[in-house]
Amino acid sequence: MRNDKVKYNVEDILINDHLVEELIGDEKGNKGGRNDRSFSLAGLIYRALIGNKNWFKPKQKQQLGDKIQHSIVAYRRKLIISRFTAAASFLIFVSVSYLYLSNQDSAVRSYAENWEMVPVNGNTQLILSNDETIAIDSKESEIGYSETGNVIDIDDSGKVNQDIDSQKPAMNTVVVPFGKRTHVTLSDNSSVWLNSGSRLVFPARFDKGKREVYLEGEGMFEVSHDKGHPFHVLTKDLEVEVLGTVFNVSAYRDDKETSAVLVEGSVELSYQGTSFVGKSEEKMIPGYLASYNPLNSSLNQKAVNTDLYTSWRKGYLIFEREPLPEIVRKVSRYYNVDIQLADPELEKETFSGNLDLGNSAPELLQIVAEIVSARIEQQGNQIIMSRI
Repeated sequence: MRNDKVKYNVEDILINDHLVEELIGDEKGNKGGRNDRSFSLAGLIYRALIGNKNWFKPKQKQQLGDKIQHSIVAYRRKLIISRFTAAASFLIFVSVSYLYLSNQDSAVRSYAENWEMVPVNGNTQLILSNDETIAIDSKESEIGYSETGNVIDIDDSGKVNQDIDSQKPAMNTVVVPFGKRTHVTLSDNSSVWLNSGSRLVFPARFDKGKREVYLEGEGMFEVSHDKGHPFHVLTKDLEVEVLGTVFNVSAYRDDKETSAVLVEGSVELSYQGTSFVGKSEEKMIPGYLASYNPLNSSLNQKAVNTDLYTSWRKGYLIFEREPLPEIVRKVSRYYNVDIQLADPELEKETFSGNLDLGNSAPELLQIVAEIVSARIEQQGNQIIMSRI
């Protein structure tokens, strides 16, 4: 239904297809014309340019047409600028809000992201809040914190004391080199098993509010239940929130995706999704793997055998039809050795079975080689696998 109460200017009428149709209808003598000054003027102009009557000479028509076109373009430009200004204002609001929220970030994340992890060889490192570094030479070390966080037990014999300032969190860091693993018992009695090539940043003592740690690499968590103080595992791309549960998080820098596997309990994942404002959240149930891809900001979940992702904590790896390049990547990371597949055809092979991490890298790879009809050759710190 037409609304005759709406007032239009000439430019509105001439650039609106429906209103132009009304002008054409009036010109043909159809009923229902508008008694409106703008419509009368627009009709006059339209008939002068389009109609059959020679009210203007061709040159005058062209000049008038150019002026009208300029007016229409200017009007459209005005509309675009108006809409752009509104959109820009919204973007500024969102940007300011995002920066504000970013500035409210956790102390753990701020500390961790301002401290670049340098890959280390040799000893596991425990870095205290005063920057004192303690080297731990055992292949599988144990680090345990007292409830107050100022006493640290290392393996069976070592004991370290650190001063804790009650006014600010005392950040500690554990850096695990490739080829080693570490079990950390935090001050709240939560356990973290850190795989090779990992870094964990955490407060020596959890104060009031939520418990937060920052992980780069891979860690399996067994969190002590505390409903009033949820536990958060922060990574570069993904945040895992739990109350009390068992789960594994893999967030290596050179991996394309960050993943979490839930063994028992429940967790909520927070990540930068496709939403324009704020972060997306998604819950997990036991027996599922969640993989986050930062390139397209997507999170996918699927049911899995959780043992495939957590068995490293017990000293062995389990594979089910795993592509050989993935096996090589994991073994290379764990043993800190360079493994090369000399034959491109080997990249198409898969392997299923258990591999004991108590064996050396050549011994472990020899088992794989026998299954896929290959041979291995060690040259210094490099192992080459080729077809027989």
